[in-house]
Amino acid sequence: MAPEVPPIDKTKLSEQVGIGQDGDLQLHLENIRLAYNLPAITALTVKDGLVFEIASTGYRDIHTQTLVTDNDRWAIGSLTKSMTAMVAARLVEQEVISFDSTIADIFPELKGQIRAEHESISLKQLLNMTSGLKKDIDIKDRRWFDISKTTLMLRSMLTKEVLNTAPVQKRGQYEYSNVGYTIAGHMLERVTNQTWEQLISEELFSQLGITNFGFGEPSFEQSDQPKGHIYKNGKWQAITAGKEIIPKVYGPAGTVNISLSELALYLSKVLEGMKGGDNILSKESYKTLHTIYSEAQEPGVGYAMGWFAKLDNTAFRHDGFTGSFSVISFLYPNENSAYFIAVNGDTENAAKALFAALELLRERNFSN
Repeated sequence: MAPEVPPIDKTKLSEQVGIGQDGDLQLHLENIRLAYNLPAITALTVKDGLVFEIASTGYRDIHTQTLVTDNDRWAIGSLTKSMTAMVAARLVEQEVISFDSTIADIFPELKGQIRAEHESISLKQLLNMTSGLKKDIDIKDRRWFDISKTTLMLRSMLTKEVLNTAPVQKRGQYEYSNVGYTIAGHMLERVTNQTWEQLISEELFSQLGITNFGFGEPSFEQSDQPKGHIYKNGKWQAITAGKEIIPKVYGPAGTVNISLSELALYLSKVLEGMKGGDNILSKESYKTLHTIYSEAQEPGVGYAMGWFAKLDNTAFRHDGFTGSFSVISFLYPNENSAYFIAVNGDTENAAKALFAALELLRERNFSN
């Protein structure tokens, strides 16, 4: 059965897009929100290292109709992967681990307890999606939400379980894998004796001066934050505590939530690296992260470490879909511009709205 989607009314879309920084971005986003029948939408343009435009409209909770703000935190889903890859690169620079470190190197106790062909999977292969591992665990399995176990215990359990499953792709070829990123994050945990959550806080966010972030559904950590929504029985329903869709065990693959102004700082630093600069990573490390290692299933697109990229390296992107939030991020190093859009709902409508908003942001950017 096809998933339910709200009705679409494109007559509500703006005929004109306006000019960047004219103060009307929120109005145009509201028209997109209404056209695609969504709880809320937020959007950001970073240009030349600074916030060019930012606006938010709609409701944190569609039932209480509390308005979103530009300071709210949004779950960014798989855009988190680019952050996990950056943390890995920092630890490689510190010689705590190598991109060539293998499962057997980091987890010697698993030798003979997992499929032999998986023992030689490297950190690099996990980060660039060429490990051959399957995409997901069964996230409906409530074992992965067991609050009596620490995230370290759950990631250890996931690592052993996944590495006992057959590969779904030949090693060295592209296959998108959330569990691969989770295992990569667990490798970093093992060599540092810290959780991935601690590592990303200290090795990435603290280094950039980012403080307004969290993990999982933003509203579960602070009640005055956007709630994720699902569309069911003909209406939007806000996610409530105990009804999480993505388990915290998946952290390295996609559980960060963050404010847009803080995300803008992150994206600006990544753009610097894509353009051959350095900041919290050396330019050599950035080059390693942003090299395409395999062609993805989309023509003309490959996968680097944490980013899909055009084969000519003119555009990098990552989507994020958590089941209750939907986001897209596009970076154009030659233009020194980045875009991020998020919706606190996850349907086909949300995906369409994200790309409508991206087109809007780009037209407004180039109208200046």
